[in-house]
Amino acid sequence: MIRVGLTEKHGMAAEQAQFPPEGVEYSFPAVVRAGSRIFTSPIKGYLSKFDLSGCDVVESVISPVITEKPWVYSLACYQEALAFDYFGVRTPRILRNLFMQNLLCRENCKKLVFWSEAGKQTLKTYADISNQTIWEKSVAVYPGIRSVDPALIRFNDDKVNILFSGDFFRKGGANVIDAFEEAQKRFPHISLRVCCDEKIDFNTSNLRMKQHYLDKIRQNPAITFGRVPRGKMINEILPDTDIYLLPTYAETFGFAVLEAMAFGIPVISTNHMAIPEMIAEGESGFMIDTLKYDTEQMFRGYVINHIPDDFKILVTQVLTQRLCELVESAELRRRMGRAGVEITRTKFSFAARNEKMKTIYEEAMG
Repeated sequence: MIRVGLTEKHGMAAEQAQFPPEGVEYSFPAVVRAGSRIFTSPIKGYLSKFDLSGCDVVESVISPVITEKPWVYSLACYQEALAFDYFGVRTPRILRNLFMQNLLCRENCKKLVFWSEAGKQTLKTYADISNQTIWEKSVAVYPGIRSVDPALIRFNDDKVNILFSGDFFRKGGANVIDAFEEAQKRFPHISLRVCCDEKIDFNTSNLRMKQHYLDKIRQNPAITFGRVPRGKMINEILPDTDIYLLPTYAETFGFAVLEAMAFGIPVISTNHMAIPEMIAEGESGFMIDTLKYDTEQMFRGYVINHIPDDFKILVTQVLTQRLCELVESAELRRRMGRAGVEITRTKFSFAARNEKMKTIYEEAMG
């Protein structure tokens, strides 16, 4: 039995821990020191110290770890590795990169496990890393997502329920509201659920823009607004959703897209980062092409105060067009939904992931 310690207790790591490879036992080591006095980061618990005495191998999730144990680093993109400064002082990327390359080149760092091929390529596109040792350690392994009970996969003909969730402006919520209003003019029977919280998910200092969209939401009786517990999302909201909208501006991976696809829900998103590796364009969903825009520079950080007009118009127009196509055709929704389910049960299955991860753990053990 290989004892693997996971340093992240929630999100995909918690899901992964429930479905270990054969011969692997997952655990969550106790935190000895949360975070670091030297390294400050927006990532909670960045470079924390753990009690790893009960682990054969450490899988460090999102944040790297400093340890003498053999470890693998699991992350969405290389930006996460460099999301730190020294003593709270803004530090040039080149200095952060030098530190991280030194850490990753140590003999006991066995693998960099990126969650997508796009994530792996950020070694080049974000940090221009040419170090051969790091490239040899790097591999793309898709996360697994559990299969959904067939009883929860439903295809509605007589109604169309649309869903949006996440950080409102960063994930394209403004475009969703505008596109929904346009689609309503043709299809007055549609409804939209916006799973957001006004205080948590509207990250902007542009109070006028925030109030504009809050007013639109509250004045439209076809829109339901507010966060819901995860249990309600899984057992009630997703099974009753017909179309999922996530025209995201910036994304590290996009696990919410996979969750929707697992429920047989066609998705409309952007072709950012790893999303083209999930959605088969025109088969399991639609993608809005935003690649001519440098969205990482346009929308740096989590606070969005301005959405350029040309970008906003493009995303909203394409989103409206694709949304209307899906609303109009129940058969198209069913076909795309079934294709999405198939993708999650093959390409993103735990069986596929576990086969690769078990080999990585065994090699880490030497």
